[in-house]
Amino acid sequence: MAPPSLSHQSEPLLPPKLMNDHPETLSPTSANVLKAFSVMRVALGAALIVAPRWSCALFQLPIPAAYLVLSRLVGIRDVALGELLFTAEDKTGPDGGRREIKRALWANIATDTADVAAVAYAFAVGNMGRAPAAMLGGGGILYMLLGTVVLRGLRE
Repeated sequence: MAPPSLSHQSEPLLPPKLMNDHPETLSPTSANVLKAFSVMRVALGAALIVAPRWSCALFQLPIPAAYLVLSRLVGIRDVALGELLFTAEDKTGPDGGRREIKRALWANIATDTADVAAVAYAFAVGNMGRAPAAMLGGGGILYMLLGTVVLRGLRE
């Protein structure tokens, strides 16, 4: 049985969450980087879906016809990640959608980290040339940096 002092309390043990009537919006710089990041991700994904051989040729990466489906799968992943990021901000939510933006950013950063690791491994074992590894790895690092910039903007 609970002590008498706890059973007759008029307040709950945990105080209610403070609702923010005016959620903080993203800084203009962070919002612009977020939108640019998501649009770039969707555009790259769409290019990989529609024209995989041409898209891979931009990175000097020859893809045999039998493996074009893998390029399209990466494109589908990029479109999904870009759309997730583009739609994450909710200006009417209690936190302005910051939690969802962070989740989407962490998903993008994790994917880009895995991509950079895969490219580094392929280059290290000789399965990828220097130019494609530099372009694909550099692109992954750029995406990681853009995600980090927006994450830092969310903390301000």
